[in-house]
Amino acid sequence: MTAPFRQGRRDLLQGALGGLLAWQLPAAEAIARPKLSAKHAYVGNLNDTLLAIDADVPVPIASVSKLITAWVVLSAELPMDETIRISDADVAFSKHTASNLAVGSSWRREQLLEWLLVASDNRAAAALARSFPGGWPEFQYSMRALITQMQLFSFDFGDSSGLSAINKASARDLGVLLVLLSQAPWFQKLAKRPSVGSKMNVNRFAHDPSVGLLAGKTGFTAAAGYCLAMAEQFNGQVYALVVLNARDREARAQDMNELRRFTRQQLATSSR
Repeated sequence: MTAPFRQGRRDLLQGALGGLLAWQLPAAEAIARPKLSAKHAYVGNLNDTLLAIDADVPVPIASVSKLITAWVVLSAELPMDETIRISDADVAFSKHTASNLAVGSSWRREQLLEWLLVASDNRAAAALARSFPGGWPEFQYSMRALITQMQLFSFDFGDSSGLSAINKASARDLGVLLVLLSQAPWFQKLAKRPSVGSKMNVNRFAHDPSVGLLAGKTGFTAAAGYCLAMAEQFNGQVYALVVLNARDREARAQDMNELRRFTRQQLATSSR
């Protein structure tokens, strides 16, 4: 990638969310690559890549897709206090997965977004897409349009929840997205929210006060394996950390801790 193109792409990405801050990062010395169970991993931001393991291959991302679902709703500037009733169609669209949102119950759009990202509720994802102006076809179009505007071409979407194996992205493109979303106060607020209703935040790192979490989402399907994408602040610098297709839930957490340790070591080395 040539320097002028890289700069032009960065300017476009920053403009997609209304002019984001850029970070000037020093080059880091080589440090041993972390041992991970995940088949794909990435650590970086808009200016710097610290680690890329098979990071440019589009692969299923499961419920990490819900980050884009939330972004589409927020970008459309729909009324957050509008009431949406859960329907049988939402149950079918979410493939009858478990949910705390009963058919016939009504929720404000803002509440559905909270259930979406904190509890990873698939029925909330279905209701948000169904109630979008134009329904699911227009929602899917908007998902693809936002990502294309940012030149993150590895993304594709088959539903709003991530249950579909069509929902794919590369670890690198997910990292770019997380860095950008981490600038939005709304994502920052929900990233470390401990619970919604009676459901705990599905991301265990949201409950760790030592983690400077700014945005993030877990995911799992048989096709995707165990996934986790986060943006975290390290000494005032924001980095995305992505693991895709980890072996199991515990291995996913261990992989993320390895990436966090690796990032701290890289930044400590570069500051000497």
